[in-house]
Amino acid sequence: MKKLAVILGCLLLLIVACSGCISPATPAQNNTTTADPIIGTWQSTDSFTVNGEDLYVIYEIHDDNTGYAMLAAAGSAEAEKIDIYWGNDNGSYVIAYASDTTTVYPHTISADGKIMTDKYGDTFTKI
Repeated sequence: MKKLAVILGCLLLLIVACSGCISPATPAQNNTTTADPIIGTWQSTDSFTVNGEDLYVIYEIHDDNTGYAMLAAAGSAEAEKIDIYWGNDNGSYVIAYASDTTTVYPHTISADGKIMTDKYGDTFTKI
């Protein structure tokens, strides 16, 4: 009887410990009726020169809390896409790359919903 109590206690402890776990493979859904202002395509305001080519950071953000980021020439969709996850906590946005979901990058969106700014001060324009 004592073994049964220990096993049930361990099982209960395991259930409680795992109940707060969230897998990035199952992101939270945007269940509001109003589209979140972060949803859409964002392009960095400034370009970055890589191997003599001017490239822009582009975010494609979907309403299911997923999306991708890429470096591409202006107007080009030809680039390697990196999966991202995003979240909104009352207007405070975070983006995490699928390759490292433990590091999150805070972003803010302007009141008119047209400019997104990351924690480094880099800005992105909704396109």
